Order: sequence, then structure tokens, then C-alpha cells
Amino acid sequence: MKNSGPYILAVDLGTSATKAGVFTLDGRELTSAMAEYPAAYPQPTWAEQDANHWLEAAISTIRDSLESAQVKPDAVKAVSISGQAPSCLAIDRDGEPLRPAIIWIDRRATEEVEWIAENIGADEVRRVAGNYIDGYFGGPKWFWFRNKEPDLFDKTWKILQAHSYVIFKLTGALVTDYSHAGLCSPCFDLQRKEWSQEMCEALGIPLSMLPEVAPSHQVVGKVHADGAKLSGLAEGTPIVCGGGDFACATLGSGVIEVGQAAQMLGTAGNLLVPKGETVDPDPKLLNTVHVTGDYLTLGSIYAGGVLQWFRDQLGEPEIEEAKRTDGSAYSLLDEKAAVIPPGSEGLILLPYLMGERTPIWDAYARGVYIGLTPYHTRSHMYRAALEGVAFGFRHMAEIIEQQGVKIEEIIAVNGGAKSPLWRQIFADVLNARIHYYLGGVATLLGDVILAGVGTGQFSGFEVVREWLEIAETQEPDAEAHALYARYYTLYRKFYLQLKEQFKELVDLGKVRE
Repeated sequence: MKNSGPYILAVDLGTSATKAGVFTLDGRELTSAMAEYPAAYPQPTWAEQDANHWLEAAISTIRDSLESAQVKPDAVKAVSISGQAPSCLAIDRDGEPLRPAIIWIDRRATEEVEWIAENIGADEVRRVAGNYIDGYFGGPKWFWFRNKEPDLFDKTWKILQAHSYVIFKLTGALVTDYSHAGLCSPCFDLQRKEWSQEMCEALGIPLSMLPEVAPSHQVVGKVHADGAKLSGLAEGTPIVCGGGDFACATLGSGVIEVGQAAQMLGTAGNLLVPKGETVDPDPKLLNTVHVTGDYLTLGSIYAGGVLQWFRDQLGEPEIEEAKRTDGSAYSLLDEKAAVIPPGSEGLILLPYLMGERTPIWDAYARGVYIGLTPYHTRSHMYRAALEGVAFGFRHMAEIIEQQGVKIEEIIAVNGGAKSPLWRQIFADVLNARIHYYLGGVATLLGDVILAGVGTGQFSGFEVVREWLEIAETQEPDAEAHALYARYYTLYRKFYLQLKEQFKELVDLGKVRE
């Protein structure tokens, strides 16, 4: 017998997988489903995905979660869809992708970044968009597409984000939200919260190509007949605009006010701090809009992606053992790394496998193990990877604290936060308490709040605090923190000493046609 609800459906289109879940109106997850998909790396620091994989994963997880929960389609009263950001997904007038989507990890737009710096300037970009000039952002990606693939650009009807594409296929609406748009710098005016006509004109991006920008909780469409047939949702089900996965995770962890901080440990690692109704952006960090409508500052680095690389390239024994025991390769790697002392016995990883964003903004940076000897094992190398990402977080935290925000407690969410070892390393490196909430579904929970607020099920965003229960807290260890402080100093020095050589190495190793 089908359950009659009422329920809310949340969908998150991540970098490596999509997850959907059915939730009650008190924030309880009835069931969830996940579908993975690959990313392609055609050249070093390039990253693309097939947008139809996003759609197929969204449809399959929606159907699977509804079926698993035995939910009647009309029992779902609202849907919210979040996603990775920013990206460049060009679709034609038939609504079909013209090429693989260029995703957030991609750093190919180096020539476009140089053009923007020379012809627009860093000060003007900061004035309008509040951010640095870097190929991570949406604007340089779109500019690269216009410059390097003009024939496809001329056929483009709209440039969308991951969540936009699925919303479009279900409702026909062409939208994105402020949190996504803020990361499409320099094409978004951060103070006015609208697309910047002057910046788009400078880059040759017609405003007509960009989707409407709406608040994250606003109902932007209803599931049409084709969308209902595709997804199993009832025709007429309202869908809110949703938000960037990073911002939804921040909301879902209860971090909505100045003085709070969230740590998102997915493929990207984010340290997120709400800034209230006004913002004085520091371009060493990312500056955008929270799904609550206030401003949000965050540091963002390549995090879980580093561990995924290690698992896939060096973790075959753990992968095979996990298959035999129906366990997790990451948990097995953690167990072995946990017996290695802090500092990995003189081994440091610079975790810049895809270049790096905040706060060094260096597309040429590369991953480097420093201190490797025959004594060191794979377990040393894995722990050094965990620690290297944590050092990156400390660098971000220092910038945030220079803005007057002292970080003493952090809410850790998403897949990487499941690791007690990694949480303890973060606590020791950052000298901060790390809280982990029971359930760990922060991004989907943020989507639930947006859908509920947008359809009048909830009175405000604060309702999330009634649902959260701290499962574990890692306290910093003073002795480990003191040791890590010395390693961190070396970590910073090594990058500065290698910075110029990185560009030389990249130029030497470029793919030759």
C-alpha cells in the first residue's frame, strides 16, 4: 500500500553521483537512492560530464526513492533540486546538450582569464562580482566556449547549470538561483543580485542566453505531463529553484547566521561562513549568495577528489577487500592510516591535483609528495593526503579569521565527514571543535527546507535546527595541533618555493596535437 504523506522530495546532483531522498515534514528521511556517473578529463585540469547522465541519474533516483518509500506520487507536495556549481552546459533550441558540460573542476580557461585581467581588470571584477579572476568561475568557462568553439556557441540557446537542466526537463522552466549565479563571476553583479549587463557584453555573452535568476525557495515551475511520465512524479507537483550543493549543505547543517561555520567534505572541500545582509568581499575567497538570501563567503579546494584519486590509483588492495566484505575502501584506508602518527612521519602532500582555487588561485599548481622515502608506505601517503587537505582548510580559515570571524566550532557534513580520523585531523590542524550530525544528509536536508519554505509547509529556515542532533564531536588535541602547526608552515613554504616551477612543468607537459 502506498503511503499518502505529505512528503518532500530532495535531489542533489553532485560531481560523482546524484542522490534523491523522500522526507517527512519533520525532516526525517524515509528512504534515499543514489546513482553514480563518471567525469571525463580530456586534458590535464580539464573536466567534463555528459548532462544526460545527470538527467538519467536524477530520474532513476527519484523513481527508486519513491518506490522504496512506497509513496504515492501525489503525496509529494514539493521538490527541490540542488547541484554542483558552476558549470557551462550549452543547450540548443530543442533543449538538448550541444557538448559535454564543462564542470566546476575545469581550469582550461587560462587565456580567457588573462584577457579578463588585462581588459577588464581585477578591481573592476571585484567591484561588480566580488570575486577573483579565475577559470573556476562560470564566466571564463563561458568565454572559453565562445572563443574556442564559436560554431557551437552560435547554435546555443541557453547556458545552464546542472540543477537547471533537470528542472528544465521536468517543468520547462529555465532558471538558476543566486548561489549558483554568484559563482558565475564576473557575469553576476553580487550587490544587485542580477546578471551584469556590462560584464556579459564585455565577454560577448548575450543576456538572453542566461537563465532567469530566482530565490532558492521560490516555486519556479510545476511538473508538466512529459516530466511526470519521465520521473514518476505527479503532474502539477511544484518545484522550487534549489541551490548550489555547497549552500544547501550549509543550510542543512543549521549554519544560517553570522559567526557559524560549516565544512563540506565532498569532491570539493568547502569552509562556509554566512556574512549577513551585507558583504565586503575578499577575492582570496569565494563570495556568493546563501540560499537564505543573505551573503555567503567560502573557501573551496579539491578535497574528496584527492582521496578518490588515491583510492582509484593506489588503493586496489582496499578496493578488492571492500568487494569481498561489502565494506568501504575508504574505511579500510582510514584504519591503516590511523596508526600512522600525526605528520605522517615527515611526509607532506601538496593536494593541488586540479590546480587550486582558494586562497592561492593557481591553475598551474600540481600535486606533490614531499619527503617520500623507502620507509613510507601507502598508509603514510594516504594519511598525508588527509592532512594535506586539512592544511588547505587551515589556509582558508586564516583568511576568514582576518575578516574578523573566529572559527572555534565547525559543522562537518557530506561523505568525507563520515571519517572519524579525518574529522580528528581537521580538529587538530584547525584547533577547532568538529561536530558531526546524526544522519549526515545536510545537502538534501537543505533542499527539504527550501521546498518546505517555498510551498508554505515551513514558516522559516530556522526549522532545520529542530531536526539536528549531534552524533559526535572531535576536540582538538593541543600536542597534535602544535606539531601540525610546524608541518603547516612547511606546507606553505613548499608551495611558494615551487610556484614558478609549476608553470614551467605544465607548459612542458601540455598535450601535443
